[in-house]
Amino acid sequence: MNISYESLITANEILADVITETEDYDYRLFSKGWYLSQMQQCLEELSFDTFIKTVYTDDAFPSASLAYSLPENTFNVKNIFVYNGALGVPTDSQRVLWKRGGYTTGPDSSFFAENKAGQDEDPYIAHLSQTSEDDALWASIDNGVIYFSNAAATYSYIHLRTNGTLTAIGDAPLIPQFFRQAVKLWVVLEFYRRMRKRNPRMYGSLFNATHDELYAPFRGKWDEALARSRTLDTKARNDLKEYLSKMNY
Repeated sequence: MNISYESLITANEILADVITETEDYDYRLFSKGWYLSQMQQCLEELSFDTFIKTVYTDDAFPSASLAYSLPENTFNVKNIFVYNGALGVPTDSQRVLWKRGGYTTGPDSSFFAENKAGQDEDPYIAHLSQTSEDDALWASIDNGVIYFSNAAATYSYIHLRTNGTLTAIGDAPLIPQFFRQAVKLWVVLEFYRRMRKRNPRMYGSLFNATHDELYAPFRGKWDEALARSRTLDTKARNDLKEYLSKMNY
Protein backbone atom coordinates (compact mmCIF):
# COMPACT_ATOMS: atom_id res chain seq x y z
CA MET A 1 0.00 0.00 0.00
CA ASN A 2 1.38 3.39 -1.03
CA ILE A 3 0.94 6.53 1.05
CA SER A 4 0.75 10.00 -0.44
CA TYR A 5 -0.85 13.29 0.49
CA GLU A 6 -3.75 12.34 -1.75
CA SER A 7 -4.43 9.26 0.42
CA LEU A 8 -4.69 11.31 3.63
CA ILE A 9 -8.05 12.89 4.39
CA THR A 10 -9.14 15.71 6.67
CA ALA A 11 -11.42 15.58 9.68
CA ASN A 12 -13.99 17.63 7.78
CA GLU A 13 -14.32 14.89 5.18
CA ILE A 14 -15.06 12.33 7.89
CA LEU A 15 -17.34 14.81 9.62
CA ALA A 16 -19.42 15.06 6.43
CA ASP A 17 -19.88 11.28 6.48
CA VAL A 18 -20.78 11.31 10.17
CA ILE A 19 -23.35 14.10 9.90
CA THR A 20 -25.03 12.25 7.05
CA GLU A 21 -25.49 9.29 9.38
CA THR A 22 -26.55 11.24 12.49
CA GLU A 23 -28.57 13.92 10.65
CA ASP A 24 -27.27 16.45 13.15
CA TYR A 25 -26.72 18.93 10.34
CA ASP A 26 -26.81 22.13 12.39
CA TYR A 27 -25.01 20.66 15.44
CA ARG A 28 -28.08 21.08 17.65
CA LEU A 29 -27.50 17.73 19.41
CA PHE A 30 -23.72 17.87 19.74
CA SER A 31 -21.18 20.56 18.91
CA LYS A 32 -18.64 20.27 16.13
CA GLY A 33 -15.97 20.21 18.84
CA TRP A 34 -17.56 17.10 20.33
CA TYR A 35 -17.42 15.30 16.99
CA LEU A 36 -13.76 16.27 16.53
CA SER A 37 -13.00 15.07 20.06
CA GLN A 38 -14.47 11.66 19.25
CA MET A 39 -12.28 11.46 16.13
CA GLN A 40 -9.25 12.25 18.23
CA GLN A 41 -10.08 9.52 20.74
CA CYS A 42 -10.57 7.03 17.91
CA LEU A 43 -7.20 7.93 16.38
CA GLU A 44 -5.55 7.49 19.79
CA GLU A 45 -6.95 3.96 20.09
CA LEU A 46 -5.95 3.07 16.53
CA SER A 47 -2.44 4.38 17.19
CA PHE A 48 -2.10 2.25 20.33
CA ASP A 49 -3.17 -0.83 18.37
CA THR A 50 -1.11 -0.23 15.25
CA PHE A 51 2.04 1.54 16.52
CA ILE A 52 2.10 3.14 13.11
CA LYS A 53 3.98 6.30 14.06
CA THR A 54 7.52 6.29 15.50
CA VAL A 55 8.67 9.50 17.19
CA TYR A 56 12.33 10.48 17.56
CA THR A 57 13.10 13.11 20.20
CA ASP A 58 16.39 14.90 20.88
CA ASP A 59 16.68 17.25 23.82
CA ALA A 60 19.12 18.65 26.36
CA PHE A 61 19.81 16.28 29.23
CA PRO A 62 17.94 17.32 32.42
CA SER A 63 21.07 17.51 34.56
CA ALA A 64 19.42 19.49 37.38
CA SER A 65 16.56 17.06 38.05
CA LEU A 66 17.66 13.82 36.31
CA ALA A 67 13.99 13.48 35.31
CA TYR A 68 12.47 13.97 31.85
CA SER A 69 8.77 13.98 30.94
CA LEU A 70 7.81 12.06 27.81
CA PRO A 71 6.76 14.32 24.92
CA GLU A 72 3.03 14.85 24.49
CA ASN A 73 1.18 12.10 22.58
CA THR A 74 4.01 9.57 22.91
CA PHE A 75 4.10 6.22 24.67
CA ASN A 76 5.86 2.84 24.61
CA VAL A 77 9.52 3.90 24.95
CA LYS A 78 11.63 1.73 22.64
CA ASN A 79 15.12 3.13 23.19
CA ILE A 80 16.89 5.73 25.30
CA PHE A 81 20.33 7.08 24.42
CA VAL A 82 22.55 9.76 25.93
CA TYR A 83 25.26 11.51 23.91
CA ASN A 84 27.62 14.44 23.56
CA GLY A 85 28.25 16.64 20.54
CA ALA A 86 25.47 18.87 19.25
CA LEU A 87 21.70 18.45 19.48
CA GLY A 88 20.78 15.67 17.08
CA VAL A 89 24.42 15.26 15.98
CA PRO A 90 26.16 12.87 18.41
CA THR A 91 29.92 12.54 18.59
CA ASP A 92 29.38 9.57 20.87
CA SER A 93 26.31 7.83 22.23
CA GLN A 94 25.47 5.24 24.84
CA ARG A 95 22.35 3.18 25.26
CA VAL A 96 20.64 3.63 28.61
CA LEU A 97 19.38 0.41 30.19
CA TRP A 98 16.13 0.04 32.05
CA LYS A 99 16.42 -0.39 35.83
CA ARG A 100 13.46 -1.74 37.74
CA GLY A 101 11.97 0.83 40.09
CA GLY A 102 15.05 3.06 40.10
CA TYR A 103 14.98 6.80 40.59
CA THR A 104 17.28 9.48 41.89
CA THR A 105 16.47 12.36 44.20
CA GLY A 106 18.83 14.83 42.55
CA PRO A 107 22.35 15.16 41.15
CA ASP A 108 24.26 13.29 43.86
CA SER A 109 25.25 9.69 44.48
CA SER A 110 22.01 8.55 46.15
CA PHE A 111 19.21 6.66 44.46
CA PHE A 112 16.39 4.27 45.22
CA ALA A 113 15.74 1.00 43.39
CA GLU A 114 13.80 -2.20 43.84
CA ASN A 115 17.00 -4.12 43.16
CA LYS A 116 20.60 -3.05 43.55
CA ALA A 117 23.85 -4.81 42.65
CA GLY A 118 23.96 -8.40 43.82
CA GLN A 119 20.31 -9.01 42.94
CA ASP A 120 20.39 -10.48 39.45
CA GLU A 121 16.69 -10.02 38.75
CA ASP A 122 17.39 -6.50 37.53
CA PRO A 123 17.83 -6.45 33.70
CA TYR A 124 20.72 -3.97 33.65
CA ILE A 125 22.92 -5.64 36.29
CA ALA A 126 24.14 -8.36 33.93
CA HIS A 127 25.63 -5.62 31.74
CA LEU A 128 27.62 -3.94 34.48
CA SER A 129 30.79 -5.96 33.84
CA GLN A 130 33.62 -4.05 35.54
CA THR A 131 31.58 -0.87 35.93
CA SER A 132 30.44 -0.04 39.43
CA GLU A 133 26.77 0.47 40.03
CA ASP A 134 27.30 4.15 40.79
CA ASP A 135 28.84 4.65 37.33
CA ALA A 136 26.20 2.69 35.40
CA LEU A 137 23.84 4.22 32.85
CA TRP A 138 20.25 3.36 33.69
CA ALA A 139 16.79 4.83 33.64
CA SER A 140 13.33 3.92 34.87
CA ILE A 141 9.93 5.11 33.71
CA ASP A 142 7.01 5.98 35.95
CA ASN A 143 3.80 7.84 35.02
CA GLY A 144 5.29 9.30 31.86
CA VAL A 145 8.53 10.47 33.52
CA ILE A 146 11.97 9.00 32.80
CA TYR A 147 14.31 8.97 35.81
CA PHE A 148 18.04 8.80 35.00
CA SER A 149 21.03 7.62 36.97
CA ASN A 150 23.65 10.13 38.08
CA ALA A 151 26.13 8.72 35.57
CA ALA A 152 23.83 9.75 32.70
CA ALA A 153 24.35 13.40 33.66
CA THR A 154 27.88 13.27 32.26
CA TYR A 155 26.24 13.50 28.82
CA SER A 156 24.75 16.64 27.29
CA TYR A 157 21.77 15.29 25.34
CA ILE A 158 19.17 12.53 25.29
CA HIS A 159 17.66 10.74 22.31
CA LEU A 160 14.35 8.89 22.65
CA ARG A 161 12.62 6.52 20.26
CA THR A 162 8.96 6.10 21.16
CA ASN A 163 5.63 5.33 19.60
CA GLY A 164 3.27 8.22 19.00
CA THR A 165 -0.41 8.71 18.41
CA LEU A 166 -2.10 10.07 15.28
CA THR A 167 -3.84 12.64 17.44
CA ALA A 168 -3.81 16.34 18.27
CA ILE A 169 -6.52 17.19 15.79
CA GLY A 170 -6.25 20.82 14.75
CA ASP A 171 -7.91 22.86 12.06
CA ALA A 172 -6.92 20.51 9.25
CA PRO A 173 -5.78 17.12 10.53
CA LEU A 174 -4.80 14.42 8.07
CA ILE A 175 -6.01 10.86 8.62
CA PRO A 176 -4.86 7.76 6.70
CA GLN A 177 -7.59 6.82 4.26
CA PHE A 178 -7.62 3.18 5.37
CA PHE A 179 -8.83 4.39 8.79
CA ARG A 180 -11.74 6.33 7.29
CA GLN A 181 -14.57 3.86 7.85
CA ALA A 182 -13.39 2.90 11.32
CA VAL A 183 -13.16 6.54 12.43
CA LYS A 184 -16.57 7.35 10.96
CA LEU A 185 -18.27 4.41 12.65
CA TRP A 186 -16.52 5.12 15.97
CA VAL A 187 -17.98 8.65 16.04
CA VAL A 188 -21.43 7.50 14.92
CA LEU A 189 -21.39 4.78 17.58
CA GLU A 190 -20.56 7.31 20.30
CA PHE A 191 -23.41 9.48 19.02
CA TYR A 192 -25.86 6.59 19.26
CA ARG A 193 -24.47 5.58 22.67
CA ARG A 194 -25.44 8.95 24.11
CA MET A 195 -28.71 9.29 22.20
CA ARG A 196 -29.75 5.80 23.35
CA LYS A 197 -29.98 7.18 26.91
CA ARG A 198 -32.43 9.82 25.70
CA ASN A 199 -34.51 7.55 23.51
CA PRO A 200 -33.69 3.82 23.91
CA ARG A 201 -36.43 2.68 21.54
CA MET A 202 -35.27 4.84 18.63
CA TYR A 203 -31.52 4.56 19.05
CA GLY A 204 -31.00 1.16 20.68
CA SER A 205 -31.21 -0.82 17.45
CA LEU A 206 -29.08 1.74 15.59
CA PHE A 207 -26.40 1.45 18.29
CA ASN A 208 -26.40 -2.35 18.06
CA ALA A 209 -26.19 -2.37 14.26
CA THR A 210 -23.35 0.17 14.23
CA HIS A 211 -21.48 -1.67 16.98
CA ASP A 212 -21.65 -4.88 14.93
CA GLU A 213 -20.50 -3.12 11.77
CA LEU A 214 -17.49 -1.67 13.62
CA TYR A 215 -16.45 -4.52 15.90
CA ALA A 216 -17.69 -7.77 14.38
CA PRO A 217 -14.76 -10.25 14.49
CA PHE A 218 -12.80 -10.46 11.23
CA ARG A 219 -15.39 -8.56 9.17
CA GLY A 220 -15.76 -5.40 11.26
CA LYS A 221 -14.27 -2.11 10.12
CA TRP A 222 -12.00 -1.92 13.18
CA ASP A 223 -10.27 -5.21 12.41
CA GLU A 224 -10.17 -4.22 8.75
CA ALA A 225 -8.39 -0.96 9.59
CA LEU A 226 -5.84 -2.76 11.76
CA ALA A 227 -5.22 -5.39 9.08
CA ARG A 228 -4.75 -2.78 6.36
CA SER A 229 -2.31 -0.75 8.45
CA ARG A 230 -0.18 -3.85 8.98
CA THR A 231 0.15 -4.46 5.23
CA LEU A 232 2.17 -1.28 4.83
CA ASP A 233 5.65 -2.03 3.60
CA THR A 234 8.67 -0.32 5.13
CA LYS A 235 8.77 2.39 2.46
CA ALA A 236 5.10 3.23 2.98
CA ARG A 237 5.48 3.31 6.76
CA ASN A 238 8.44 5.64 6.50
CA ASP A 239 6.59 7.88 4.04
CA LEU A 240 3.58 8.06 6.33
CA LYS A 241 5.82 8.92 9.28
CA GLU A 242 7.42 11.69 7.22
CA TYR A 243 4.08 13.17 6.21
CA LEU A 244 2.76 13.07 9.76
CA SER A 245 5.92 14.63 11.16
CA LYS A 246 5.40 17.69 8.96
CA MET A 247 2.12 18.57 10.68
CA ASN A 248 2.13 21.21 13.36
CA TYR A 249 1.19 18.91 16.21
